[in-house]
Amino acid sequence: MDESGEASSWQQQRHFVLGGVAVHEGQVFRLTREIDNIQNRYFPSISYPIAFHATEIRRGKGQFKDFGPTAREQILNNVYDVIHNSRFPYLVAFATAMHISAVQNPMQVRRDTLEDVSQRFNTFLMRQFKAGHPSKGLLIIDAYHEGEYRALIRDFRESGTRHGYLGNIVDIPYFARCHETRMLQVADHCAYAVFRYFEHNDTSYVDKILPRFDRRYKDSPPDGLKHITRDPCSCYACSWRKASTV
Repeated sequence: MDESGEASSWQQQRHFVLGGVAVHEGQVFRLTREIDNIQNRYFPSISYPIAFHATEIRRGKGQFKDFGPTAREQILNNVYDVIHNSRFPYLVAFATAMHISAVQNPMQVRRDTLEDVSQRFNTFLMRQFKAGHPSKGLLIIDAYHEGEYRALIRDFRESGTRHGYLGNIVDIPYFARCHETRMLQVADHCAYAVFRYFEHNDTSYVDKILPRFDRRYKDSPPDGLKHITRDPCSCYACSWRKASTV
């Protein structure tokens, strides 16, 4: 899981997103290799892993400063193609976006989004268990706000969540920097796509990965995508939920 937006910078934004991907352990090598291949295509002379961070790519920062807008857009689309071309249940996307109308304080923002994404991940694992695939889950989170997330997970384990206990998520959460693992880079792109959609009404990235969001059945609404807001909304997440309750 990774963040997109800032939980405490509400003068500059209207949304915060916590998003990520559930990746089966047997797919980590394949997905890592596919991102490595993208690096080899654009950085053939660099052998050490470059972090594919969506914001840096789009803005032309760091290693991507010498690429023009068209090339940077192509790099982003190459990464989103990796997500798009992966199939359920080997890669499953989850994201929760919080609108400023539902914000009380930075810790509440992280608590509510983490609780929601974790519950959706746990529900996915429960459905997999009932379908004969008894896998447990681990949470691996970008380490930038490790202290806050570690405290929240500890609270969830001691007191449960509003949705009950996260019985299918085992062990402690693990933390790593985005540049240390391609899987966090994939999670970063997932969160960024959702942030661009909610914050800028930009569907160019989220439309590519929308089929990868968790859903109960092939043609059902994306249970893995949630929008927490107090305002009327007709976004992908809210409109489908309204339709399903009519």
